[in-house]
Amino acid sequence: MSPASSTTPAHHLALRGVDFSYADSSSPPSPSRRILRSAHMSVPRGAFVLLTGPSGAGKSTLLRLFCRLEEPQAGQVLIDGLGVTALPPQLLRRRVSYLQQTPAVIPGSVRENLLLPFTFKSAGGDPRPDDATLSAMLDALSAGDIPLSQEASTLSVGQRQRLCLARALLTKPQALLLDEPVSALDACSSRAVLNAAESFCLDAGGTVLLVSHAEFVPRRVAPQHYRLENGNLAEVPS
Repeated sequence: MSPASSTTPAHHLALRGVDFSYADSSSPPSPSRRILRSAHMSVPRGAFVLLTGPSGAGKSTLLRLFCRLEEPQAGQVLIDGLGVTALPPQLLRRRVSYLQQTPAVIPGSVRENLLLPFTFKSAGGDPRPDDATLSAMLDALSAGDIPLSQEASTLSVGQRQRLCLARALLTKPQALLLDEPVSALDACSSRAVLNAAESFCLDAGGTVLLVSHAEFVPRRVAPQHYRLENGNLAEVPS
């Protein structure tokens, strides 16, 4: 990765003093559940970040803040030094692609699902990948046995996870937010997905934030490690 110029922000993704709580709708109401308390995070472009913490700590919420599926009560969420609220959501979500743990597919074939992002106005006229490109992407994720003509709703959860990752990679985002991307995969398929995430950093200069309960250490990139617990986000020394 080439050195950043003097006009390029030092950090690709950042949190600055972010507070986030979920309101409690119980009756009578109890105090809001605090997820982030004055959280700070600085992620350079091309970094591979492991985000860990106990179940329910809010790791998925942190990912959702970067693509504006959640809004903080205080502080700033930044991309390249610019607040995410300054970007139209469609543009933001092409630059920062979020893969939720429960993969979402639309009715239709695998091919139609892979090409879905190219049907949106925000695609800006990007050429649609041909079948050879689609098949090669699936093959790289150990999903080459899935026919492009297959109805996506018939896929297993693990196959859907890889389909959604392939769809994200085809749009060439600047960052991938991966929420338990291998939770439904066997060891071989998991390795293919994690290899693809590492290659996204090394070959495309992309940034990865990965939430995973699996004990995973990237083989080809030196990761940053943040831990979220009891509302406190802290970088873990390597």
